[in-house]
Amino acid sequence: MKKINLYYLLLLGIVALAFILLIVISKSDSQTTDESVHLFAGYTYLTKNDFRLDPEHPPFLKEIAAIPLLFFKDLKAPIDGSYDKAGNFYYDSWKEARGLSENFFYSVGNNAEKLIVWGRFPFILLTLFLGIFTYFWANRLYGQKAGVFAAFLILLMPNILAHGHLINTDLGLTVFTFVSIYFWGKFLKKPGWANLSVAGLLLGLAFASKYTSVILVPIIFLLAIAKLFTDDDLKNWGRYLLGFFGVGIIGSIIVWATYGFSISIAPVPIGSFSQNIQMWANYNIPTVFDGIFDKVRPFLFPADFYKGFVLVSRHALGGHGAYLLGENSNFGWWYYFPVAIFYKTPLAFFAFLVLAIGYFKKIRAKLIFDELILIIAPLVYLLISMSSKADLGVRHVLPIFPFLVVFASKSINLVNFSSLKLFAKNRIKFLATIGFVALVLWYFSAAILSYPNYLSYFNEAAGGPNNGSKILTDSNLDWGQDIYRIKKYVAEHPDGKYSLTYPWDGEPALLYYGLKYPLVTPDDLDVSGDVIISATYARADAYSWFWQFPHENITSGVLVFHIPAE
Repeated sequence: MKKINLYYLLLLGIVALAFILLIVISKSDSQTTDESVHLFAGYTYLTKNDFRLDPEHPPFLKEIAAIPLLFFKDLKAPIDGSYDKAGNFYYDSWKEARGLSENFFYSVGNNAEKLIVWGRFPFILLTLFLGIFTYFWANRLYGQKAGVFAAFLILLMPNILAHGHLINTDLGLTVFTFVSIYFWGKFLKKPGWANLSVAGLLLGLAFASKYTSVILVPIIFLLAIAKLFTDDDLKNWGRYLLGFFGVGIIGSIIVWATYGFSISIAPVPIGSFSQNIQMWANYNIPTVFDGIFDKVRPFLFPADFYKGFVLVSRHALGGHGAYLLGENSNFGWWYYFPVAIFYKTPLAFFAFLVLAIGYFKKIRAKLIFDELILIIAPLVYLLISMSSKADLGVRHVLPIFPFLVVFASKSINLVNFSSLKLFAKNRIKFLATIGFVALVLWYFSAAILSYPNYLSYFNEAAGGPNNGSKILTDSNLDWGQDIYRIKKYVAEHPDGKYSLTYPWDGEPALLYYGLKYPLVTPDDLDVSGDVIISATYARADAYSWFWQFPHENITSGVLVFHIPAE
């Protein structure tokens, strides 16, 4: 009888634990702010083959989220005049999309909890796939022990658990970025149609997941340059160049397929294009674009893809209200993401990275190019992301983590666990192994102790989650996931005189869950009683006066201020 491989059992246990955690937290977290929009939009894509809603994100991940909904009986989809209004190509229809999705969840008789749990399930499967592929890559480079360690690091990382169960684009982009880069690297090492086709397919799925996937273009180009120099032979430059354009063509076809091979083009604008597009961009567009648009308009299909790209570019370049280390800004900080990574990542992980770097020569992969892939891809992704003016959360750089995890996983090859004998002769090795095990347990404790509030995880350097709002807000801390916990708090404290500032999911969501309390706006300076407020909004300048009053945490991301009547 063949002996069972211990590493496979460990891998199975890690995947099973992650699956259980993701399932449980998918039921314990209420809808985050964009999930209803993504899910309802995906449902309309599948049932109507129309992509007018939520064009700010390509359709693929929303479509897979909505697949379980096709099996629902008596599902009601509210389609009214706002849906027709959203069909105006030269109009940013985010308000209509949000209103329709709120009705879909909370106003027409559908079961909101059932919708959210089933919509999240495909993303849980994607997260488990990410863990398995991380094992596969690390195993190929550094051995099976490192592979299992890589799966452990990625699947039990709070940032991955936080976003791996949400109907959002960040985890999906992370998966397809990671896997597409692996196969692009495989093509560069062994050019051929098979590797090129798989890389193009996966690159296309990344493009069809989120517009920031455009960062992959310079990454794959730079990796081709790096491969040429590591070979010390430029004879393959032609193959790499053809491969670069080849994956672009294949990827474009995949994106087109997610739009149902739509050949819809932007309609002829009433008036000039530059006047119409101002409804998207909110700043003057040079009239020179009118002539250019007239010429290229017939070739821009599917039109909704290009509309979405413009909308997202506007967001990234124009800025968004954000908070960092006690400051509010609409234009961001170049150092936002390094700060977010530092405070939102278990400190033990940095220790593994330091070991992997410090002992680079001792535990490196056979091919230096394999190491360069793991270094260049996350570095370029991070540097380009740092130029964005929309600093909304560490989730925007989530694709860097699997690369760092694979690189860090080789640190486990520095220790020999057989030296953990009580009477080991080599005390230095014994103590080093004990130290490494302590780091592993420290890392594991972050996943256990932060359960089930992974979205609001902050490490010890931040002072823990309850101190997080002094450093970062928004999707780093509080993104609408705490409605169930607010409801529980109110039930346990029935004598409070409550009012609310928790607008993440809209007023229909609050009413649906019985939180029928007055809503507090920045102009309500005479408010008194027990004000429940999102930590994100409490840190905004408009509500800064709240902090003079006694308060307590309902969760790390939700506070209740006790304001006496004058």
